[in-house]
Amino acid sequence: LHAFDAGTPIEEVLSTLDDLVRAGKLRYVGVSNFSGWQVMKSLGLAKQHGYPRYAAHQVYYSLLGRDYEWELMPLGLDQGVGALVWSPLGWGRL
Repeated sequence: LHAFDAGTPIEEVLSTLDDLVRAGKLRYVGVSNFSGWQVMKSLGLAKQHGYPRYAAHQVYYSLLGRDYEWELMPLGLDQGVGALVWSPLGWGRL
């Protein structure tokens, strides 16, 4: 998922992802551009309903942009959500 959809209930999104995994169209699910609370709420609901949990979170992280270290990195370590880093060279400035 590229971004959090505040207009769709999280359970509906997770249920759809579950259907796609069960149909063999997806092996793992991941997100991009989610905040910490959005990831945690989704992980909690996935556990509660038996839906697939997010395996990875795509994040911006470089020497120029280190916000990932404050909330999402500790969350990923604690919850076992991998990081897929984009623009590690800071849009070519490094």
